[in-house]
Amino acid sequence: MNSEYVLLSRWRVDRSRDALWDVLEALLDTPDPLPWWPSVQVTAYDGDNLDLRAASGLGYAVEFRLANLESRRPDRLRFTSEGDLRGKGEITFVELTSETSAMDIDWRVATDRRWMRWTSWILRPVFVAGHHIVMRQGEKHLNEWLRAQAR
Repeated sequence: MNSEYVLLSRWRVDRSRDALWDVLEALLDTPDPLPWWPSVQVTAYDGDNLDLRAASGLGYAVEFRLANLESRRPDRLRFTSEGDLRGKGEITFVELTSETSAMDIDWRVATDRRWMRWTSWILRPVFVAGHHIVMRQGEKHLNEWLRAQAR
């Protein structure tokens, strides 16, 4: 039963790469660095570890911790993931225009929940679809939140 996933996403963001970094760094100095993402709830954050609960929109949720954050402004964030989703991730920030950037998100994880491992042979497309739903929602809501902050 293969429970390993390579999850790739590209978010287009209505900010230059440097302006996006400014926003992300400011958010990481708050108790809730993801106020714009309704399907992802921050359950704990101590400045080093970010505990999250992500609702897939398909009837299940996963809980995991992002840890070992390494940032290299302005182009890269790396982290490990523990809990229901175990692995590592990297976000690369790409300047597209003077006012638009992209976040290329490469997350490689294995599921640690028993029912997800045992059913991955048949439910893998559902799990991948759930991830894509959460990520598309994240991209949309981040851009909406950034526009509201600019007003």
